[in-house]
Amino acid sequence: MKISIAMATYNGSRYLPEQLNSFLRQTRQPDELVVCDDCSTDGTLDILHRFQQQAPFPVFIYQNEKNLGFIRNFEKALTLCSGDILFLSDQDDVWFENRLAIIEQEFSAHPKKMVVLNDLEITTENLQPTGCRKLKNIHDLGFRSTYLITGCCTAIRREWRDIALPIPEVIGYHHIPHDIWINKLADLLGTRLIIERPLQFYRRHDNNTSSSPFNNISKTSKLKILISYGLKDTRESWMAKIAHTSLYLDRLEKSRSQIQSLGASERLDKAVIDLRNRLSALEQRLKIAAYPRWRRPPELLRFWLSGGYRNFAGWKSALKDMVYP
Repeated sequence: MKISIAMATYNGSRYLPEQLNSFLRQTRQPDELVVCDDCSTDGTLDILHRFQQQAPFPVFIYQNEKNLGFIRNFEKALTLCSGDILFLSDQDDVWFENRLAIIEQEFSAHPKKMVVLNDLEITTENLQPTGCRKLKNIHDLGFRSTYLITGCCTAIRREWRDIALPIPEVIGYHHIPHDIWINKLADLLGTRLIIERPLQFYRRHDNNTSSSPFNNISKTSKLKILISYGLKDTRESWMAKIAHTSLYLDRLEKSRSQIQSLGASERLDKAVIDLRNRLSALEQRLKIAAYPRWRRPPELLRFWLSGGYRNFAGWKSALKDMVYP
């Protein structure tokens, strides 16, 4: 298999050399590195051009004429890759020397998996290990492994790129980040594999694009998560989820022939049914949230008896719908 690394850069000169050097230390060298720079104004391009001269593998550097933002920049980098397996790379991490080799082996051992994701070890700004791992943080907060979605830990087959791209525009709501879109599509079809061991350092610093509580160095309590994310007015959130769910459904239906060629026909039919049911359930929860609290109990009971909360977290979701503002 041919391996490509798709890297997106933007003013990354402070940490970029360490990540590039970790590519050189790989026991299984990449077959190409494709870098799309999003109009950097620091020394990023100079670092990349020097690396291009010394790297033992081809390095292709593309400079955007205008700033695309990180989602479109990654999308462009993936599009320009020619490999069978495509690794997404941030500019400020450090990969363990066996990362490419291990993930290539996993793809070989699981030919029907389209996306492979590994855990990460969280470090300080100076790359000092903290003893924290993202997957452990997820489990400690009571969430399942499927909540592990991180672009810098993601590798995909070329066939999956052709299904997942382009990443859709979201009108009226926040965009779906490239890593969430790529990973959730694969989850819907059961074509994602999670390696529950860290294969890279993830550097925490002031300019990280991710603000996920799962990436925190300090311990985050379940109560703090509930206060921060679980007790807000849900109506805007439901409307955004309805818009996003519609986009996932649309992409699966439009990519039916490609997905069938991957041998995922049965999972596709189930995923389409599940998404349609979830859309209907989200619309019903939106209606419930519009009622004042004293009017909600009969609506909640009807929704519960119809099995609507099976699309969510059961009684926990019902309780949230009762107490939300």
